[in-house]
Amino acid sequence: MPRSVSPEERIASLEDGHRSSTSSTTLGDYAREDLETFSKQSSHPWAAKLLGWCTSRPRNLRRIFRRHPGHPILTIVKNALLFICALFIGTPIFAPSYTRPPPHYRELIVRCDGAAAEPGCANPFKEKVYISVSLYDKGGHLASGTWGKALEEVIHLIGENNVFLSIYENDSGPEGASALAALEEKLRCKHKIVSEPHVPVSDFPTVRMPDGSDRVKRLSYLSEMRNRALRPIDTYDPDVGTFDKILFLNDVAFRPVDAMQLLFSTNLGLDGKTHYLSVCGLDYNNPFLFYDLYAQRDAEGFSNGLPIFPIFSNAGHGISRAAMMAQSDAVPVTACWGGIVAMQAKYVQNMNQSLPDPDFQSIGSHVIDPASPRNVTSPVRFRYEPEIFFDACECCLFLADVAQVARKEDAKEVGTYVNPYVRVAYDESVLGWIPWVQRWERLFSVPQAILTYVLNLPTHNPHRTVEEQDGFMEEVWVGKGDKGHWELVQREARNGLLCGVREMQLISEGVRGGDVNWENTVMPPGQTLHFPT
Repeated sequence: MPRSVSPEERIASLEDGHRSSTSSTTLGDYAREDLETFSKQSSHPWAAKLLGWCTSRPRNLRRIFRRHPGHPILTIVKNALLFICALFIGTPIFAPSYTRPPPHYRELIVRCDGAAAEPGCANPFKEKVYISVSLYDKGGHLASGTWGKALEEVIHLIGENNVFLSIYENDSGPEGASALAALEEKLRCKHKIVSEPHVPVSDFPTVRMPDGSDRVKRLSYLSEMRNRALRPIDTYDPDVGTFDKILFLNDVAFRPVDAMQLLFSTNLGLDGKTHYLSVCGLDYNNPFLFYDLYAQRDAEGFSNGLPIFPIFSNAGHGISRAAMMAQSDAVPVTACWGGIVAMQAKYVQNMNQSLPDPDFQSIGSHVIDPASPRNVTSPVRFRYEPEIFFDACECCLFLADVAQVARKEDAKEVGTYVNPYVRVAYDESVLGWIPWVQRWERLFSVPQAILTYVLNLPTHNPHRTVEEQDGFMEEVWVGKGDKGHWELVQREARNGLLCGVREMQLISEGVRGGDVNWENTVMPPGQTLHFPT
């Protein structure tokens, strides 16, 4: 039989327990005192109930832990799984991303729905649009495939009488040239189609490498190809016309109606007209990863965060990220490209019947010498950074230059935007998957922010805030061979330094074998400025 316990032993045991509890729950006592004070001061009957519930919870939790040590952990895991399931099921129903556009987007779709849609149905103000395409189409699969058909539909939706199409193709082989000629026969708009069998890399300026070799920068080549697609508006030709907007189109899979939304729906005002200087779509290599990090800079000139939704970081004031999370169709940026771009034409089209200068169409003529810079002027053309171990995307520079010229002219429209309702891809299957991913992509925002911080993004650019004509210190590579070294020099700033990256892409030597005909260069050590690759 169990031993009987005397009253004196019970009292001693309770006193020991009280002393132990007092020493280990001081914080709990403070909280209880606060609750008791609140209960006394409150005239509401629920205050006493709240006090009783709160003071009972710790005892209940201690009891559960003592009797079932694993039970609370299982409960937490179960509730976490239920929460995750609720998010996964509820997000595409109640909070999908960029799947519910403004009403005027839907109105455009209704106007242009079906095969019987009227020519120009997407273009209510009959704006004149210049379509510029620089094309590499080995095998002719783009011009003869879905891309070519989508381009034909774009022309129909804008209106054949409102379009001039310029396509410049090079080094695409006989199949590419043949496919482009077949596409040209179907066109019912004004156009200029050029297919050059070969553009020699030897025609381009070079940089002298530390090993003594002379190499061609990839961006030198790309700049020239894009400029050749603009040659019909290098001088004013009445037969070509005057344009309100330009649509730049890459070799991407896209939906024609999305191109129309970019042109005619972005940032619509009360007057029913769009209000932007430039606006880009978003391009994807797979349904999750945004591609064109090289060209895009946020509203404060920062490069991007981890390239999943919402792409931008919280650096600075996080303006672009906030607009993306708010589902804006006009996310402010300083530069972008995204495979498809619409912009005001007035800063790109030359309205004089003669070239701005005799060398305007020469290779490399639009380069700005970093040691003796000039200010950017209209008409703006693509350019690249000429010095060794420093690059800036030609598309980023182009939009930055257009914006600078517009500001100088006190233009009414100076905004550069990204429209996330417009998404393109480099593969048809990827384009098909993107709308499904959009239903859940808001869930990416928290892990994207965490990983952006962990990966130390955005990449630091010491010249992000430097503007045209500012004085600044730039670190450049000087000397030849083994005597080459980094040196800080005082300079006057050229426009677009926010686009700069401490890297260099070179055209691969030998015969081009595919889409990727370039290679990255390893940066030499020893920099003073913090400018990571």
